[in-house]
Amino acid sequence: MFFSKPQIIPLLERCGLSPRLVLLCVADLAALICPVVLIYLFRAAFGGLDPFLYRVALPVLLLGLPLGAGLGLYQGIPFSPPQEMRAFFMLSTILYSGILLLFFLTQTGGAYSRFIFLGGWVSTIVVPSLLRSFCRRRFAARRWWGRPLIFFNCDGSARALWRHLRKHPETGLRPVAMFELPGDATRLRKLLSAAAARWRGAAVLLPHLPQNCATIDYMTEAGRYFSDILVVPAFGGGGVHWLTTCDFGMVTALWRRENLLDTRRLKMKRCLDLVLCAAAMTVVLPLTLLLAAAIRLDSKGSVFYRQKRVGKNGKPLYVYKFRTMAMNADALLDDCLARDARLCEEWEQNHKLKNDPRVTRVGAFLRKTSLDELPQVYNVLAGDMSLVGPRPIVEEEIDKYGEVYALYRRVKPGITGLWQVSGRNDTTYGERVAFDNYYINNWSVWMDLWILSRTVPVVLSGYGAY
Repeated sequence: MFFSKPQIIPLLERCGLSPRLVLLCVADLAALICPVVLIYLFRAAFGGLDPFLYRVALPVLLLGLPLGAGLGLYQGIPFSPPQEMRAFFMLSTILYSGILLLFFLTQTGGAYSRFIFLGGWVSTIVVPSLLRSFCRRRFAARRWWGRPLIFFNCDGSARALWRHLRKHPETGLRPVAMFELPGDATRLRKLLSAAAARWRGAAVLLPHLPQNCATIDYMTEAGRYFSDILVVPAFGGGGVHWLTTCDFGMVTALWRRENLLDTRRLKMKRCLDLVLCAAAMTVVLPLTLLLAAAIRLDSKGSVFYRQKRVGKNGKPLYVYKFRTMAMNADALLDDCLARDARLCEEWEQNHKLKNDPRVTRVGAFLRKTSLDELPQVYNVLAGDMSLVGPRPIVEEEIDKYGEVYALYRRVKPGITGLWQVSGRNDTTYGERVAFDNYYINNWSVWMDLWILSRTVPVVLSGYGAY
């Protein structure tokens, strides 16, 4: 690959260009043009297209990079994935609105294929995020991918952020040093100047400031030496919240929207569930018949398995799955746990066994491909579940959720969710709870769309499934 050549990175850095941002630009350009070309070639195979008419579309698509820069897609501090998808939605809509305007002005709209137009619009929303995700996984471990990040005033929250960024280099921020902020302006400037000279990066300023520092404007002083500054506010508890800055004259405030109290957004979520489930039924119904036949041929017993889980507001929820275990599964589990202390400990921690002796041959395939959860589409249609939400838990897991259980009760469980696209069974139970906490606190329709787009490649790869 182009960026794997050792001479490319030093050349870009000597030109003052960030290799990470250049790679993202190349990936975005490919994502804007290549899917549309493939859609065009597919449609052209059926005839009736004039290639000359489509010449006006390419210059408009090339405007995607400067428009993306205006939408913040190439800023030093990256968007969260749902915010990134929302930005690409806006970018795609602007580009294809421009193409529509050209069709109108040239009075040639009727000669163009609506299939190509709609396919290009959708692909420009989805493909760039997926291609960026691939680039992050492929190059995140490289030195040039992450820009240096310097920490000032390092309390417990700072060290937690340090560990998180070290564990997730795909964010593009690479922690390199920690310093305490002095309370004297002269010493502060010397420290900031020395740090900026050694590392070209962003400063993280935490709210834990030194005593007697009311006369020092730390933000302004840091702005003398660093182009990107992160401020990490301190809140009680372990919740993570998306915040937006607001300027009220001489006062800066932080604003947070609680989407779970917005009935319009909740109705949009329900409509999204119904539309996608209805569209999927043409595939779900015949696939259900095939899998049901395979289960009956492989082992005796019912095709479906119904389990009691905890639903919204703590009400009982009966989740439907394809049966993946032998009929005497409970007896087998009790026998295995009684004979093997290691399996007993694994069960106590995760309520799952990686090498579960109860799983049938077809059941192992269904779990690996996540097809065992296909009948939950009917739970979604009935309104008991959503396509996206926290993992449905059993009553025995309530104590493990602790304070987060109060949040869990506010939403419907989902077929897929943040946990499922972030490692699934390869994560600890505490991480599962943290994923649910994060999702509920920051839920938005855009987050659901991003999770749905990530679910497909995760399911196809089988990563973390057993």
